[in-house]
Amino acid sequence: METESTPCTLTITGTETARHSASIETVTKVLNGIQKTAFLLATAKHQQPLQTRFSPSKDIKRLYTLQVGIPEPGSYRLPIIQLSLEPDLFPEHDILSAVNELFATVANGSRERLQGLLPDSRFLEKVLREMARFLPRPGSRWGMSFQHGAQPPVTLESKVVRTVEHWLLQEEEQDATMTVTGELIRIDFDKNLVTLRYPPTARELECSYVQDIEDTIVENRRGLIQVTGRFTLDTEGHPKSLTDVSRIEPVDLSQMIFDSFEQGERALCLDPPLVLEPFLDEESQQLLIVTDDVFDLRVYAQTREQLADDLAAEMFFLWDEYGKEPAEQLTVTAQQLQAALLNRCREEKTHAA
Repeated sequence: METESTPCTLTITGTETARHSASIETVTKVLNGIQKTAFLLATAKHQQPLQTRFSPSKDIKRLYTLQVGIPEPGSYRLPIIQLSLEPDLFPEHDILSAVNELFATVANGSRERLQGLLPDSRFLEKVLREMARFLPRPGSRWGMSFQHGAQPPVTLESKVVRTVEHWLLQEEEQDATMTVTGELIRIDFDKNLVTLRYPPTARELECSYVQDIEDTIVENRRGLIQVTGRFTLDTEGHPKSLTDVSRIEPVDLSQMIFDSFEQGERALCLDPPLVLEPFLDEESQQLLIVTDDVFDLRVYAQTREQLADDLAAEMFFLWDEYGKEPAEQLTVTAQQLQAALLNRCREEKTHAA
């Protein structure tokens, strides 16, 4: 006899789901991430040994494999259930409840509560790294929410990944980390080393990485990649080597779409959304750049997250400097910018206010 856990609903939101559909890439990434997160939580719950390269045991797979139901009406909604042939396991082994609690804890930014859920720092780090892989990033065309039974849905938007990455880096000196872009040349899986060519100097940089990110290296072994870690510099300020690499991912030049920006208790909402096409600077290929003629924007940064932060700061600067000024005190060009701002933007208080 099969027993079913309390059902959950995964909802993919955002402009990507305008036609009540979502890309296979997005759905697969999120579902695989949720499943692996469930396996990690179950392995920690049963106090099974944690290997350097995580692989759930047969018992964990048997008890905690999740299933997806038929999509429902909505932005893009998928029911998720856990079936069991052993009815006595529930509710103690309802892993979806644990996943929901994890998501809610991270969304609320409660580090202390998170450590209570995962007191073993090794499991905690692996869970955070897994979440960093599948959560939406700033400027993504999609967001997500997760609802367990009748509980309120947990919203997991791009700002949540900032919390995750901050927790991953908080034990390190964050000002000693940097991100470089280059071409992946070699991978040494035995020594946990990757070598990339750094365009500004054509130098080959050897980077040591933690094994948890090995899967992303294999997936992104073609084209330009971005590597984040600790660094040493030469006399001209260029990196000579990178150690303790915490992140390796392809250079993402996909569209960035913003329907709002937040700054403290303020939110600047845009209608229609601001759509930007990032590109790399030609000289060094280290900076992502976005431009917009209407708002006279040219913003650049090493990563998409930094780009989103700087873009938000720039938009609030424009709004405060031009959007609120009496028109007669502005030049003709500034009046045109003011008109564009007032036509598309409005300021609101955030929910945290």
